[in-house]
Amino acid sequence: MNKYKKNTHFLIILSIFFCNPSLLFAQYTDKWISLKYESVRHKPNNFYFMKVVDERKNRDRIGSIYGENQVEKSLKLSGGTVKSLQNYFSKSFIKDSSDYPIIFKIKELLIDENTVNSKIVGKCKIRIAYSFQRDTTEIPLTDFQTSITFNRTQGDYNNYETLLSKLIEKSVLYFDEWMEENYDKNQKLIRSLRLVINSDYQMENPEKGDTIFWSPTRKMTWADFTGTMPKTTKYSAQIFNNFEYIAPLKLENGILTINLQMKVYMLKSGSWTSSTSLSEYSIAHEQVHFDLTKIVVERFKQKAKQLLTIDNYDSELQLLFIEMYREMNHFQKEYDDESNHSVNVFGQQKWQQFVDGELRGVR
Repeated sequence: MNKYKKNTHFLIILSIFFCNPSLLFAQYTDKWISLKYESVRHKPNNFYFMKVVDERKNRDRIGSIYGENQVEKSLKLSGGTVKSLQNYFSKSFIKDSSDYPIIFKIKELLIDENTVNSKIVGKCKIRIAYSFQRDTTEIPLTDFQTSITFNRTQGDYNNYETLLSKLIEKSVLYFDEWMEENYDKNQKLIRSLRLVINSDYQMENPEKGDTIFWSPTRKMTWADFTGTMPKTTKYSAQIFNNFEYIAPLKLENGILTINLQMKVYMLKSGSWTSSTSLSEYSIAHEQVHFDLTKIVVERFKQKAKQLLTIDNYDSELQLLFIEMYREMNHFQKEYDDESNHSVNVFGQQKWQQFVDGELRGVR
């Protein structure tokens, strides 16, 4: 009989304990807060927040605070951190889908409190990374971090919404100013690429000092060969011709325009002849050397149209230049070999027909 009475008392104690959850779960109490929205929606500088990404290790809360009776609580955003921020952005800012889609990446978002001399000292911290979603590529742009320190008396506290909203507002203001400063300047913000191929440099006015630029209307003469003939050579003439490119850039409304312009030229002082009374046949041989360089440049232009990408346009242009320079040297050597420096008439005619066909209609 006594045994059953003892068990009955034990069950009553257990029942009282489990029916009062505050006794068991007091240290795990949650405090839910919401971000404060302004009544006026703002228009950001050429961007909108496409999505919010939370990269924190502990994503289920935004801090640890003290409530009444020094009860420690987990501070959480209503609906979850990501959803709460998404709602905040949609209600606070006007979205224009033609603007830059920006990823708001949470690296740190924390409100933490400690007791110091019967007072509570708190710190609210935020660290955000911003990136631009270009098609399927994420482009890192800039980072922001700041913090607010506060002191308060013990007891419950209801100002966390204001503190957190201020930090979020500061982070957005920072990025808004960054976009205003970098828009149409920072090449990270390139959304598309436009290649404009201009007429070759000095095409309409081909002679400039020591330089003659290739032109369909300006053929070379022996008077253009003003260089000094080497003391030891088996040739009667030689042309110094080359090509270069310039590519000034302009970023506007996210479109990077590359204004490609080629320079195809020969230097008078670098080109020489044994006699200015050599035949027209001989000068025609040197003209083909010049024309071959122009052919390579035309191929350069066509390849550039198909090759350039946003991420690597500069290095791609440079590599293309090296490739086409090698092709030019190969052309020149093959031409001299097959024409035997104009001695082989049939070889000379073959290459003359080749350049005439390649350059037909070219300007």
